[in-house]
Amino acid sequence: MRRPRWLLCLVLAALPLAACTKGNECDTCNEDSDCKGGLVCVNFLDDNGNVVGKRCGSGVGATTCRVR
Repeated sequence: MRRPRWLLCLVLAALPLAACTKGNECDTCNEDSDCKGGLVCVNFLDDNGNVVGKRCGSGVGATTCRVR
């Protein structure tokens, strides 16, 4: 019974990492080719205007992403 529970925990822990690589709006990226559907890799800013990473966005106006 221990092995299936350990495996389930490992799979659940890896799910957020897999969700970040789809290339949809607000997904993390390193370059434009990481994004799909006409999105580009843009700087993502915090509330103070500091660059905190890169995310896929339209490149037009501000993109609001909900992050945890």
